[in-house]
Formats: sequence, structure tokens, C-alpha cells
Amino acid sequence: MGEKLFGIPLVVWSLLCFGIAVIWIYVWPSDRVVESTGARYLILRWSHFVVWVLLGLAALVAGLNVADGAKMAKAVALVSLAVYLIFLGTLATSRRVG
Repeated sequence: MGEKLFGIPLVVWSLLCFGIAVIWIYVWPSDRVVESTGARYLILRWSHFVVWVLLGLAALVAGLNVADGAKMAKAVALVSLAVYLIFLGTLATSRRVG
């Protein structure tokens, strides 16, 4: 558990990410989700939450010094980047209600 980022242990960063994920359960672009259905709805409603969970997992894996943890953490972080880019693209192409 000696791995740190800006002097803060990665396990603490993971807890922060998980906390932000919980916030995103309640805070979401609801004005754009109302008219959305199917995959667009799921992406707008849940992908930002998933991004923070994945970042938390990446930090946790890297901070616990498991075998090949750095490689796994990088892979999970890249997946979170892909999910976030999909979220941003969907949000940018969605219509605002009202």
C-alpha cells in the first residue's frame, strides 16, 4: 500500500472515486435523459457512474500492489476513458428538454 499519487495513497483515491460514483447515482443529466430511450438512456444515466467506479477500481488495484497490478490498473483506466468518451459524445448529441 505504498503507492501514492500527489502524496496521497492510491487506496484513499479509490475511496474518493467510489464516493463520487455514489454522488453520480443522484446527479445526472436528467433533462436530456427524459426523451432518451434504449442505449442512449442507459449511457446518459449510468455511464458517468461507471467511469468513477472503474477509476476507483484502477486506483485500488494499483494501490494494493497485486501481481501485474499496474498493467491491470492501466487497462481498467483506459476502459474508463473509453466509457467517458462515449458518455461525452452521447451527451453532446442529445437534445435538452424544455
